[in-house]
Amino acid sequence: MLTTTRPRTTPVPPPCPDRACHSDIHGLLWKDTTYLRNDPDNWRWYCPRCGQHWMPTSEQFVAHRTFPTV
Repeated sequence: MLTTTRPRTTPVPPPCPDRACHSDIHGLLWKDTTYLRNDPDNWRWYCPRCGQHWMPTSEQFVAHRTFPTV
């Protein structure tokens, strides 16, 4: 019998808090890990449309956390 496992899907990022950015796909936030260093929670949301950074909520930190691969 052939068994398959469903790949883990990542949650969709939220839209930019700036309402002017909601008109297209470029208004979705990106996870900016530029300053991650040794702290896995040192990331911010980045909007490519308006160029602003946003602080994630505690729920977003948990949902979008990336665990190191072994």
